Amino acid sequence: MKKLYSTLLGLLVGLASASAATYYITPEGSASNDGSSYSKAKALVTAMDKAAAGDSLILQPGTYTITYKAAAKNTIACAAVGTASKRITVCCPDGMATLDFSFPELTYVQNSYGLSVTGSYWYFKNLVITHAGYQGAYVTGGYNTFEHCVFFDNRNSGLEINKGGNHTTVVNCDAYRNYDPKKGGSMADGFAPKQTQGAGNNFHGCRSWNNGDDGYDCFDSPEAVTFDSCWAFCNGIDIWHYSGDGVVAFAGNGNGFKLGGNAAQANNVATRCVAFGNPTKGFDQNNNTGGITLYNCVAYANGTYDYALGGSLNSGQQHIIKNCVSIGGKADFGSADEDHNSWDKNFSASKSDFQSVDTSLARTARNVDGSLADTKLFRLKTTSKLVNAGTDVGLDYAESAPELGAFELIPDAAPSTGVDAVVAVAPVSFYDHQLRLSVPSEVTISKASGVVVYQNKAASVVDCSGWAAGIYIVVVNGSASYKMVVR
Repeated sequence: MKKLYSTLLGLLVGLASASAATYYITPEGSASNDGSSYSKAKALVTAMDKAAAGDSLILQPGTYTITYKAAAKNTIACAAVGTASKRITVCCPDGMATLDFSFPELTYVQNSYGLSVTGSYWYFKNLVITHAGYQGAYVTGGYNTFEHCVFFDNRNSGLEINKGGNHTTVVNCDAYRNYDPKKGGSMADGFAPKQTQGAGNNFHGCRSWNNGDDGYDCFDSPEAVTFDSCWAFCNGIDIWHYSGDGVVAFAGNGNGFKLGGNAAQANNVATRCVAFGNPTKGFDQNNNTGGITLYNCVAYANGTYDYALGGSLNSGQQHIIKNCVSIGGKADFGSADEDHNSWDKNFSASKSDFQSVDTSLARTARNVDGSLADTKLFRLKTTSKLVNAGTDVGLDYAESAPELGAFELIPDAAPSTGVDAVVAVAPVSFYDHQLRLSVPSEVTISKASGVVVYQNKAASVVDCSGWAAGIYIVVVNGSASYKMVVR
């Protein structure tokens, strides 16, 4: 009986894999088409409704206009449930696909989200979400991923995770100019993992700027959120100047990273993050009663404080602040383990330590793979006393000790870690020393010399920590080939 059960289980798995569908989608696609090619493209909303575990939705670049009707919701529901081995992929492999929900300025409908992600194991890549009637995307499901997506000009936060949304991974995404007319901008953050969110939400390589309220908002949640290599700048500034009858006065808060609120205890973590030009605070405790960890962060030209972590903490809680830099600003800490920061007695930091403080460089276009461009902004000069002046906190560093701040000086100007292309059905991403594929795929990795260093017929995650620096060739499913640089 045990042998029969195993055989039947294998047959069911095989049937499930065989039933996975691929739908090709264009802005002119039809609900009646089968979606077997771009010439027989399916309509976007129809394909999203039909999506099931293991399916792939391949979008042609262009603008997908979602019909707007005054006072009505036009949300796209993402309700299907996938699995770790059968993700539901929504990807534009040849550029960017814009989902325009068409809400006019100063109009909104409560809970008219752009994407309502109640399902699990969805993978979104190369999408632009704009003019949604409330949040651009509202996530309440689990194990969903957004990579190289843009959220702008929505009528609330760009992307919000709430009501149990858990293990959401947000990679190389941008959020800007999100504004809520309901409360004069005071609810519209770039990214908002908050309130009743679940565990395991994390952000990598994201930028958030010119949003009505804050860059990142973790208000009133006990769940720890991780931010790595994320930027927040110029949030909470009234760039809209709306006026007239019925217009709510601007009320944005203007913080970069709001790391708590309402006395909830949350041990949030930010590593290699940057906050500048926010009119209130760069990194804000905001009544979080839990210890916050900041490693190798940079704050510059924020209004009242670069770092404002001086509030009370619950018993047994303590902030950990190491290798961080404030360039001429204020830093306030209560109970904290501080070590090797620019304001400590053995250090100082000024604009002259950096190759550039031209903050317009923060808006430089991303690389083809979605990673942040390498610029001179906040990179140390080789002559700075902050070079090799940090303490080991478990992050990668190039020479004898870490730098202070968010960026390591790389010997011989080695290129950035990354992958130089994407795959439609098995998208590839690389961050935190892990090569990740949205669906299990056959992967072979070789050194540039041709020596094979890794092979797996069903790889989902390849841990590259400890690998020697250099150039590697990644081959996926025997055909698609990419260059990967490990530093």
